[in-house]
Amino acid sequence: MELKHVKGNTYVIDANAGTLAFYKTNEQEGVLIDTGFARSDRDPLVQMFEENGVRPIGIIVSHTHYDHAGNAEYLKYRYGCPIMASLAEAGTASSTMAYRCAYPAMTPKEIEDMMGGECYTVDEIIMPNERIKSFCGVPFGILPLAGHTPGQIGIITPDHVAYLADTLMSEDVMYASKMPSCVCREEDLRAKKSLHALKCDAYILAHHGVHENIDDLIDRNIAYVYNRAEVVYSCLEGDMSEEEWVRAVYRKLEMRSTQPFKCSVCERNMRSFIDYLADGGRVCIERRQGVCWYHKNEC
Repeated sequence: MELKHVKGNTYVIDANAGTLAFYKTNEQEGVLIDTGFARSDRDPLVQMFEENGVRPIGIIVSHTHYDHAGNAEYLKYRYGCPIMASLAEAGTASSTMAYRCAYPAMTPKEIEDMMGGECYTVDEIIMPNERIKSFCGVPFGILPLAGHTPGQIGIITPDHVAYLADTLMSEDVMYASKMPSCVCREEDLRAKKSLHALKCDAYILAHHGVHENIDDLIDRNIAYVYNRAEVVYSCLEGDMSEEEWVRAVYRKLEMRSTQPFKCSVCERNMRSFIDYLADGGRVCIERRQGVCWYHKNEC
């Protein structure tokens, strides 16, 4: 890993999890934005800090997914620095039971085994209506980017560089993704569309890279979500239970994973498309004997 200069005091770090951001407050210190995987990024990240003679004096977590928040608590205690996150993400991070809300198909024991060391305690909370937040003496701009998670945020550094977390995917990541991750498609699309009004000098995508212009990429990300919604819709034939519909989509997209975590993520992502199609009036829901059945609304 290495610190790569973007503009002014804003740098990026290419981790295994994706692209992290680091804003230097002086030559030896700075604010780290997201923290990478616990298992694969922890040691290289600490080594990078030590080799460059810098240390984090604060950590901002964009959202509570294990590839973004995996090292937050560890780095907090190693360097004695506070953590800042949005109100919704702070709640999710507080315990494995709360963390399970992000992966409902996993059992409490499976969540404990996988995420037990990755919960973190937030020291400063960003409230839903806050758009500027001073942290470690630095005024950061706050972008509300819910959809991917309930309280995902983006961060604008004083150099007018925007860290967009997981709101947008780069071209290669987008087309390698069979079922893009999200809890609410409508909110996610709204967040994506809102970025057209954002005017910054550079944009950092967690997955991945630094971009000078994102207008075309925004449109391609939106088109990709619409395309996947149509794939999901096309797999609904007659009356189907959610289980039958999920199986049909699995077959269509040739998804074969049997790992509990990946299956849980796919189920959550599939649910977000079902909700999007139902709320949009294209799919009808009938609840019979405790089971939801779905069919296309042909009217």
